[in-house]
Amino acid sequence: MARPRQVDPRALTLRLQAGGARSAQDLAAALDVDRSSISRALALPELASQVVRLGTTRGATYALRRPVRGLGDSFPIRRIDAAGQVRDWARLVSLHGGWQLDWAEPHRAPEWAGLVAGLGGFSAGFPFFLGEARPQGYLGRALGRALNPALNLPADPRHWSDDDTLVYLQAEGDDLPGDLIVGDPPLRRLQARWLNPPPPLPEAGRAERYPLLAAASAASGTPGSSVEGEQPKFLVALAAGDVVTPVLVKFTDVVAIPTGRRWADLLAAEAHALALLHAQGEAPAIPRLLDAAGRRFLETPRYDRVGPRGRRGVVSLRALHDAVGGPAAVTWPAAAAQLHAQGWIDAAALRSIRLRHAFGTLIGNTDMHFGNLAFFLGDTLPLRLAPAYDMLPMLWAPTPAQSAPTPSFAPAPPLPAEQPTWQEAAGWATEFWQRVADDARVSAEFAALARAAGAHVARMREMFG
Repeated sequence: MARPRQVDPRALTLRLQAGGARSAQDLAAALDVDRSSISRALALPELASQVVRLGTTRGATYALRRPVRGLGDSFPIRRIDAAGQVRDWARLVSLHGGWQLDWAEPHRAPEWAGLVAGLGGFSAGFPFFLGEARPQGYLGRALGRALNPALNLPADPRHWSDDDTLVYLQAEGDDLPGDLIVGDPPLRRLQARWLNPPPPLPEAGRAERYPLLAAASAASGTPGSSVEGEQPKFLVALAAGDVVTPVLVKFTDVVAIPTGRRWADLLAAEAHALALLHAQGEAPAIPRLLDAAGRRFLETPRYDRVGPRGRRGVVSLRALHDAVGGPAAVTWPAAAAQLHAQGWIDAAALRSIRLRHAFGTLIGNTDMHFGNLAFFLGDTLPLRLAPAYDMLPMLWAPTPAQSAPTPSFAPAPPLPAEQPTWQEAAGWATEFWQRVADDARVSAEFAALARAAGAHVARMREMFG
């Protein structure tokens, strides 16, 4: 009987580098040996430490570890809870052909783990909840330009690879949106900051400090962490007595110029929109407006932070929809219906999303992209819908060609199946336009636009009620 052929470990390594995760049978066929030869080769010391077995049955596959730019191939992921306590959650392993999520406590792995990762926690793509950490929007691009050149990352984060994002998480990942910390270095930096925290800003100092923070943000994009969106903004922790509240603050250009004036009107409108949604249980605490040093500021509490140290996990509709797959969707309700059908969200969340979308349509929010809707990322299903944000009449936002545009406002009428939620949202929109028109902080020009838009919504309610 012929003796089984031995397998050259270098040949097996090359196969795993080129082909990604493969079964023992696939490897045996590719190298023209029997399966037992593959098993013996995988047990060799030079391979055992470099090969990850994905799964425990005969259907298991094998993948080769892949170091990432001198950082190693294994990265602990920790979660920070609402009380500010840190716990091990998972380990991210970089592999040729994909990534592995190795849960710290397999019996407590998230209910959704099997929906986004295969056997042994393998995923061909970067985990959806970590891709969210890539800097986004206005602050994201500014931050990308300001990063240490030694990191060797593209200036625009939109062009980053998954490895680029992982490098960023190691260098800057101690104060990102959500509750995850990837790697030891960012956790050490965070712990050091907890020991010697920067003093929060007293409430009484807002009018003095906000203009300075706005100037710094406009110049470099460095104050605070990256947040989705295009409107200039910064992050700050406010102190009222012993209570510390992390807030996000949007700001305008100087109001004396046309662009600044229009954005001031839009921030006032956003304050009214969020106040109305707050009354309906769809938004966090009522936002505050502040006019100081010729600018307008809109301040809202961060829903991914709890006090000075606590955090909550979040994931955008964009990341979740991309990870789960399914038919292409172009609106919030369409994507949310897919998530509901797969058990990711419940009927109440789906209804809220339909209401928010109808309300946004009726107030001229043309920027309801999938990054502007989010969910709290817990370990159980269904996921809870996060509060509304970035809800404002972007139809009238300044453009490079026009500082104060006056486009036609023509929201689409509801389809029969949309009538119940549309009618409820139309009532909110009618109230919204009335509040904007009556607000003394709004320019006369925008107040006239608000009255015309409100009258149009009122006619729609009569016709399609």
